[in-house]
Amino acid sequence: MDFNYTKISIGNFLYKYCFPIYNISYSKFKNKNDKTEIDILKKIIKPGDNILDIGSNIGFYAKILSSLTGKAGTVYCFEPDKLNFKHLKKNTKGIPNIILFNNAVSDKEQVLKVYRSKLLNVDHRTYPVNNYDSVEEIAAVSIDELIRSNEIKNISVIKIDIQGYELTAFKGMKHLLSTSNNLKIIAEYWPHGFKRAGTTAVEFFDFFHELQYHFYMIDEKPHKKISREYIVENVDKPFEFSFNVLITKE
Repeated sequence: MDFNYTKISIGNFLYKYCFPIYNISYSKFKNKNDKTEIDILKKIIKPGDNILDIGSNIGFYAKILSSLTGKAGTVYCFEPDKLNFKHLKKNTKGIPNIILFNNAVSDKEQVLKVYRSKLLNVDHRTYPVNNYDSVEEIAAVSIDELIRSNEIKNISVIKIDIQGYELTAFKGMKHLLSTSNNLKIIAEYWPHGFKRAGTTAVEFFDFFHELQYHFYMIDEKPHKKISREYIVENVDKPFEFSFNVLITKE
């Protein structure tokens, strides 16, 4: 996790006071910075796939996912922050295969406190952060419950980045995870964030291992399979240590 606080301050100013410029600049930054993740998504998404985009922010990935799955597929976007959701709604307006939820994703239906970051609109968290701007109560949903109520269905791909709260969200979709044989997941692996959210990287790994999933480090080619020993050795890495992983039964 590479933090340039000067760039962050400029980005935050543009987000608050000149969003159209921020919107363009953010897309350019993400296209360059997330090239590896975007390339992986292009490989694993097939036309007609139904996709979960958990932590949609302002919709950068939602539009990419929508294009990759096409008219026959659906992208279900989850973004809890009201202001981010407003921009997400505007950025995805008129795209028929995107469905928006102004909710967090958790292990059950509940009300969560979200601590809004002063510095970064993509860094709001479910636990207190330094110098947070405000606390917002938001409604959280469980993916398994949404599947049971037929609000979402036939998920093939999950993209998730929710600042360390991932394991709790995955616990709310355990039935989906255990009954799917070809599910592909792109997730942030951030030991510090897991710990701050009340879990650990080892718990995160073991949860999936019990369901017969494997972890792959996507920054390396060919993708390197991650062992439990690696997870244990790096469980106490500092704030800056993070990367995205591919999680699959293959």
